[in-house]
Amino acid sequence: MTAIRSSVPEESPGRLPPGVIVEGPLVDAKLRETYVILGVIYSGLIGALVWTITQGIGWVELAVFVGIYSLTTIGIGVGMHRLLVHRSFRCGPVMRAFFCAIATMALQGSVLKWVSNHRRHHLYSDKPGDVHSPYYDGVGNRHDSFAKGMLHAHAGWSFDHVATDAEYYAKDILADPIAMFFVKTRWFWYAMSTILIPGAIGYAVGGIHTMIGCVLFSGIFRSYVMVMATSLVNSVCHSDGHYGYRRFDLNDGTTNELVTTILTFGEGLHNNHHRFPRDAYLSHAWYEIDINGLIIRGLGKLGLAHDIFVRPGRRASTVSTEQTSQAVILNTANSRTSRSGPSAGIEQPLSDLFPE
Repeated sequence: MTAIRSSVPEESPGRLPPGVIVEGPLVDAKLRETYVILGVIYSGLIGALVWTITQGIGWVELAVFVGIYSLTTIGIGVGMHRLLVHRSFRCGPVMRAFFCAIATMALQGSVLKWVSNHRRHHLYSDKPGDVHSPYYDGVGNRHDSFAKGMLHAHAGWSFDHVATDAEYYAKDILADPIAMFFVKTRWFWYAMSTILIPGAIGYAVGGIHTMIGCVLFSGIFRSYVMVMATSLVNSVCHSDGHYGYRRFDLNDGTTNELVTTILTFGEGLHNNHHRFPRDAYLSHAWYEIDINGLIIRGLGKLGLAHDIFVRPGRRASTVSTEQTSQAVILNTANSRTSRSGPSAGIEQPLSDLFPE
């Protein structure tokens, strides 16, 4: 568990892999949605700060903040990341729809965009083609300073004139009617998360005044905090050991960082995750608290999740890390519905990569 200096190799700049779209209508649509979402979030942030200073907040606003933050954090970690991106477990259509809903409510873009981006990130982690690396920009040019790279990884990548081709990275999502329903209705779920649910709870408990406080503080400001927490995984947890520690010596800059781990319910164990990308449970030590992984285990005990993927014995794989990660992502992205639903069809090829 040492910080390894310069573990990210130099790559030829400007060389982009397949499935990366530069400029064009898809990029324009991505930027429009980014500007609208961030415009709402930052306007609400200012409003929430003014309201909190001038009017104050009470236990209702705090409770709604914590409740929706927890729900959407689970949505991103358990639903979007481990269920939809990596197929770390399977579940029935009702649970799948539930996870798609609370993941979309996190205001981090559609299921289709999130899954496509994250799979590309794993395939080209901290190399040209990575969506949000601290080392290369969106078109594959090396950042000229650590600070600029961290800013790009944390937020700047959202404004790149580059997009991910879902036809290449997320054919399974395009073929999944449940996921695509939430892609098409995502603006409704954004509104549910920021306005409708917090506003309804606030009005029911304390009237108009509490409703406004809940919308601004528990809805929009909470969305800002949630986005910033998730962004720490892209920046701090790819800092090449500047922050946190590296349990595994990988060919990227991933680290485990415990504050990010707490804020994201386990996603900050990023070096562990990049070593074993399909693991449902990321903890390798008592102090590595993976709440999302524990939730998946709990769902398994209740019969609400099955085929939970955890490497037996957690022994070192005989397959190279880069080969493992790429095979997992490509098999997942190219799989089609062929047996019992959107999650079927990929277990055997993936299990072959993790011999006991």
